[in-house]
Amino acid sequence: MALTIARSETQLTTVAGTFTAMDNLMASTVSSSFVVPSGVTRLVSVDIGIAADAAEEFSSFVRLAGNGMSEGEQFVVGPSVVAAAAGTTQANTSKDTDFNVISGNSIECAIATTDVAVISACVVMTFQ
Repeated sequence: MALTIARSETQLTTVAGTFTAMDNLMASTVSSSFVVPSGVTRLVSVDIGIAADAAEEFSSFVRLAGNGMSEGEQFVVGPSVVAAAAGTTQANTSKDTDFNVISGNSIECAIATTDVAVISACVVMTFQ
């Protein structure tokens, strides 16, 4: 049985190299930390979607940290975005992971970009 947890940010102005906790789920404000679901032992994939204004160029990272990560904080490389000729740019990526987690403990999901950018991002974490 797979369980998912999602977080999002809309029009987030990032500071280059600084992680920002993801504390939204679409229009709702939620805690950036969540409790690892009961009965799961592994985080098996992380899906990341990012949209940015036309002039933005950056690479992204998602950090998963907290006492729910049995081997300590882990990082997942997210999409890299290059400036579009017009309009906005978007990129999606799905990463298989092999992270051990501890049911009942907490994990915080945070995002960072290599350059200052205004982004909208979604992250879906799948546990088994």
